[in-house]
Amino acid sequence: MKLSFVCPREKGVFETAAFTVRDNRGVVTDAAGNKTLDAKVALDTPCPLCGERHEYRVDELSCPFGESD
Repeated sequence: MKLSFVCPREKGVFETAAFTVRDNRGVVTDAAGNKTLDAKVALDTPCPLCGERHEYRVDELSCPFGESD
């Protein structure tokens, strides 16, 4: 599965399947009932735009899936 990422240095968008989910604390529900994944995603390879290895909070990623009930 590929995810879309934004390079924080170059501000460009790229896709890759070379990532690892880290610090996964599972799904959390806020006071309004919204569910989110409390985790981080780290690139396994250097960013193709700047060459650095980035780590993102899951809420920083563009979601390729629509909302479901």
